[in-house]
Amino acid sequence: MPEFIADKRIFSLAEVSRSIQKTIAERYQSLYWIKAELNKLNYYAHSGHCYPDLLEKKEGKVIAEMRAILWKSDYQRINRRFLDTLQEPLKDGIHVLLQASIQYDPVYGLSLHIADIDPAYSLGELEREKQASIATLKAQGLFDTNKKLAFPLLPKRIALISVETSKGLADFLKIVDGNPYGYRFEHELFPALLQGDKAVASIIMQLHRIRQQWSQFDVVAIVRGGGGDVGLSAYNHLDLASAIAQFPLPVITGIGHSTNETVSEMVAYKNAITPSELADFLIQHFHNFARPVDRAKQILQEKGRQLLANQKAALEANVRYFRLGSRGLLSSHIHQVHRLSTQLIQQGKHLIAQQSSNLKRKEQDVLLEARRGLFQAKDQVNYCIQQLFRENRHFNRFFKQNLVQLQQQLHQGIKVQKAKQENQLEQHQQKLTITCTQYVVQHQQKLHIQERQLILLDPKQILKRGYSITLLNGKAITNAGILKTGEKLKTILAFGEVESAITFVKPEDEKE
Repeated sequence: MPEFIADKRIFSLAEVSRSIQKTIAERYQSLYWIKAELNKLNYYAHSGHCYPDLLEKKEGKVIAEMRAILWKSDYQRINRRFLDTLQEPLKDGIHVLLQASIQYDPVYGLSLHIADIDPAYSLGELEREKQASIATLKAQGLFDTNKKLAFPLLPKRIALISVETSKGLADFLKIVDGNPYGYRFEHELFPALLQGDKAVASIIMQLHRIRQQWSQFDVVAIVRGGGGDVGLSAYNHLDLASAIAQFPLPVITGIGHSTNETVSEMVAYKNAITPSELADFLIQHFHNFARPVDRAKQILQEKGRQLLANQKAALEANVRYFRLGSRGLLSSHIHQVHRLSTQLIQQGKHLIAQQSSNLKRKEQDVLLEARRGLFQAKDQVNYCIQQLFRENRHFNRFFKQNLVQLQQQLHQGIKVQKAKQENQLEQHQQKLTITCTQYVVQHQQKLHIQERQLILLDPKQILKRGYSITLLNGKAITNAGILKTGEKLKTILAFGEVESAITFVKPEDEKE
């Protein structure tokens, strides 16, 4: 009962609380459907009860807030329905349509006692949020941004966003690391929460870490498995989808579900239903590159073998032609050298004999002329003496004196004539010597030039160019068809010899 103090009617707090409790109980006797945002579920594991915080916002501001109570049995029943309908548990941050009674407790205040929550309404809200995220990304021109990136020819370096203990991650790594084709992948794990309230912030944080070193990777793979379709609402979040769409590397996803695509999967470069399918996608890219390379390798090998066979045949033909030409040219030059040498020797002998004969003949002619002159002079002197004796015996002494003088002059003339003839003979000898020397020098030069040509054609010079001579029992081999396995061959090189045994014989006309 109220008290009256100084004409004032005073109620106690308990009286006021009971009055409010009675009024609310009388006014709100039935259950009401109420839509609100489940800001915090406030689940207590030890009791199983929940004490949710409910909000209503307008233009981003809280315009109403109220506490609620969800008892353990009701929570378990409602949560199972959410998992069946939304593939999501009852959690923070979702919009709900709840059925509740309005209660007031003098101690705990006003609260809503939740009896039921309609998962269909929350499903519609999630779909609305998903469509809103898609519309926003398209309006910003980001929806297809990641898909327009050039996918690497060989996606070798992978930045993995996953949970370390995820079964999907284990399946993914088992396929890429154990592929039977020997393709080698490099991957680095960036651990993140992949479902729940903190999944969006966790994945975005790891994307930020990868962006700081994005040049070290080819692709980003978000891999999740083992959870089925549960906990996918995070992948419809606008912030996560925007971060994936704007990432500078192709983002590929394998988050393990078979229902409608999430927004993050839609904006990613490639979406696979399972991590295993995502691993197969990467291996297929290696296949797409390896098949043309293998084919090109086969073509190169075939062309190379054909080219080598053609070049080998051409080389063998050139070797045979060179050997025949070299032998013929060498034989011709040797014959020519012998012929020229013989001619030179014969001509030299003939010239020397001719010059010697001419010299002897000239010497004899000079001596004969000198002797004839001497005899003629003696005859003239004798004749003159006789005439003088006949004509005048008185002048005998005078004539004797003249005779002595004349004899001296005659001897002197003979000496002069002889010296002159000897001088001429010596000049002829010098001319003959010079002529012979020049002739010999000229032919020596010709012989030297021909000798150099013969040296160039020497088989040793040919060996120094990289060719070799193969001998069997001391005879040169030009046809592989006469050889037999097990026979021993000697190979002569420019510097040294090699002995070998035949293990394989391939005749010239055999095709590969």
